[in-house]
Amino acid sequence: MSKLYDIFYETLVVDNRWMLIVNGLWATVVITLLSLALGTLLGGGIYAMTLSRHSWVRKTAQYYRLIVRGTPLLVLLLFFFYVVLSGGNGVLAAIIAFGINFSNLACTLFQSSIDAVGRDQLEAGRALGFTTMQNWRYIVFPQALKTALPTYKYQAVAMVKSTAIVGYVAVTDLAMATENIRFATGRSFLPLLIITILYFILAWLLCKLLDYIALKTTRL
Repeated sequence: MSKLYDIFYETLVVDNRWMLIVNGLWATVVITLLSLALGTLLGGGIYAMTLSRHSWVRKTAQYYRLIVRGTPLLVLLLFFFYVVLSGGNGVLAAIIAFGINFSNLACTLFQSSIDAVGRDQLEAGRALGFTTMQNWRYIVFPQALKTALPTYKYQAVAMVKSTAIVGYVAVTDLAMATENIRFATGRSFLPLLIITILYFILAWLLCKLLDYIALKTTRL
């Protein structure tokens, strides 16, 4: 028992190493949530562009999606950190890079889930006297959300795990905090166990949050 206590004390208490995990957890949460918000908004905007009557707008959206789809996330991250922001802010670079990467997935989800709502249902809404906005609010949106949510949650959880690469741009997230503790103590099991549990909790809480938002949104 005393040996376990010594391992725990050396790993987390000495030099307040537990604060590395707390700060890393906060960085991971901030990057994940803001990237999801940015990516979802961008994805919705790109999807709207694909419906434009102007061919140049549709072409712009098409080329954007091709470029983002063909660019590795790490390359996007390094580009925004070293080129756009000149190494100034790793968290901001991560939010932009992850947001842009997620926007392509969000656009695909918008497209597939909205297209899944049959035109006959829209016609039925018009027959009942619904306006275009009411059709979207009461017919299209609830069904599209129900279709898209499982995949959206899966991709959101994947983003949580993908944030482990932000150490490349000098951001101390959960993964980098664990590495710093491992290098300082020479111990691997406890830091890796802690980070595994924290990533699991983050993924679970994120899914619950998305379920709650979806429930509240569809009740508006």
